Amino acid sequence: MPDFKTENALVLSFRPLGERSYIITLLTQEHGRHSGVIQTRRPPDVGTWVHARWQARLSEQMGRFFLEEKKNTSALFLDDAKRLACLAALCALLDRLLPERQVFEDIYQHVYTFIHTLECDAFLRNYALLELTLLEALGFGLDMTACAGGGDRKNLAYISPKTGRAISREKGLPYHDKLLPLPAFLWQPKAAADIHDIRASLQLTGYFLRHHALGQELPKLRDYFISLLT
Repeated sequence: MPDFKTENALVLSFRPLGERSYIITLLTQEHGRHSGVIQTRRPPDVGTWVHARWQARLSEQMGRFFLEEKKNTSALFLDDAKRLACLAALCALLDRLLPERQVFEDIYQHVYTFIHTLECDAFLRNYALLELTLLEALGFGLDMTACAGGGDRKNLAYISPKTGRAISREKGLPYHDKLLPLPAFLWQPKAAADIHDIRASLQLTGYFLRHHALGQELPKLRDYFISLLT
């Protein structure tokens, strides 16, 4: 009987299956995004960290999860609309993007670190950088090492929507309406990032997530989160 050892996992989503059962999807470190059935009156909230054990008769079956709740992150931010929406958006995005049972240990570690520092002042900047990391881990990383048009690499200001390569302000200005703005903090670690930079960053990563990594619209919870960034 296939079984995996108990491991830490993040609740990404759940949906009802009968009166006292749910199909729940978790982000696990060693087994990736993984779904299974739980029997309970009330499932753990999205964004909750759990100890999870999965069991099934055959490895290709959905199987059952046995969960022990460890930390309900969303409950910590019930009075903080932006952080709560950020957490919900992240979980929905991971649930939509990641293929079932494909291991992405780097993504797990980055998500773990981000959520455990969600209370910090720089959480919006950190989230924007996390989406950039997701793109790279899924094989759609942006090239911000040089100007694709041979311009000054110290003055990068745009990204080509076709190639994902950076373009300097000088070379890109004549075509600025066909290019995507590149906030400086995405390629300069010490650069400041205001709310306009964060929104521009999420528009940039959203474009590539939608057109290259996902091939469909992004979760509405992400749109709602962005709408709060004023």
